[in-house]
Amino acid sequence: MKNLAEQPVSTRVGVHVRNRLMSGVLVLIPLAITVFILRLLFNWLTAFARPLLRPWLGELNETVLALIALVVTVAVLYAVGLVTTHLVGRRLIHFGESVLLRLPIVKTVYSASKQVVDAFSATGKSSFEAVVMVEYPRRGAYTIGFVTGTMTDPDGQKLYAVFVATTPNPTSGFLILFPETDVCFTDIPVEDGIKMIVSGGMLAPKRFGRRARGPVGAAGLQQGADAPEQRVVEGERVE
Repeated sequence: MKNLAEQPVSTRVGVHVRNRLMSGVLVLIPLAITVFILRLLFNWLTAFARPLLRPWLGELNETVLALIALVVTVAVLYAVGLVTTHLVGRRLIHFGESVLLRLPIVKTVYSASKQVVDAFSATGKSSFEAVVMVEYPRRGAYTIGFVTGTMTDPDGQKLYAVFVATTPNPTSGFLILFPETDVCFTDIPVEDGIKMIVSGGMLAPKRFGRRARGPVGAAGLQQGADAPEQRVVEGERVE
C-alpha cells in the first residue's frame, strides 16, 4: 500500500477534504445536540412561566417572554453547575441518584443513560479501558471494540467484555465476551477509537501498534506499565 505522500494529487486533495469535512461533522454533532436540548429546556420554561407571570405582569409579548425564559435557562444551568462543583452539592446529587436508583423502572433508565454519558465523556472517567481488535463477526474479519471489563468463566478462563459499537452511532452496539487469547490490544487512544466509529473509518489511523494488555491513556500509552510494543500492524493482525 502506498503512503499518502506517494498518491496522486487528486487523491491527496480528496483525502484532505474528506478528513476536514468529517472533523467539522464531529465538532457540529455535539453542538447540535446541545442546542437541541437547550431549545427543549427553553421551550419548556417559556410554557411554564407564561401562566405564572400573567397575574403580575399581564399578557406578555413573545419577545419579553423569550428573554425571561433565556435568563431563567442560563440561571438554572449556572446553578446546577455551581452546585455540582461543591462538596455539599455533590453529596446532594449523590443522594438524589441513590433515590432514583431505588425506583424500579426509573433506576434502569437513569443508570443506563448515566453510564452511556460517562462512557463517552472526555472528563477522564470513561468506562472504556482500551481499544482492541477482535475477530468478529466471522473468522478472518476484524472489528474495533472497546474493553469495558473482565470476568472469569466457570472453567477459570479469563474473559474480556468488549463493546462493539455501531457506525456512525457509537451509543448502540453489542457486548461480546472474548477469551483473553482472542483479544488484540492496540495503542489507539479511546478518544481516537470513538472518532473512528463516528466517521465510519474515515478518521482511522493509517498505522497502529499492538501493546501489552492494560488501560491506555490519552497519549496512547499503557498506564502504570511499560510503553507498548513498537510492532506495527497495517490492515492485518500481529501475532
